[in-house]
Amino acid sequence: MLNCKQASQLASRLMDEELPFWEKFSLKMHLFLCRSCSNFSRQLDFLRKVSRHDENMPDFQLTDEAKQRIANALIDKQRSN
Repeated sequence: MLNCKQASQLASRLMDEELPFWEKFSLKMHLFLCRSCSNFSRQLDFLRKVSRHDENMPDFQLTDEAKQRIANALIDKQRSN
């Protein structure tokens, strides 16, 4: 069984390459059992779609409030390091 770190690495690799059957199967089993990794995987997929700015989302823009929350989170993260 994969741990969360291994699952997140596989989820990230899956964005760029085809995984061998057993790795993909192990990842799917982990995502089925782990809500946090499942959320992480969905977020990766969302970010990939948004970064490509595909035709299905031509008017996607962050609100000013969302931009401010992101900026504040980055500042807080930088201060804690």
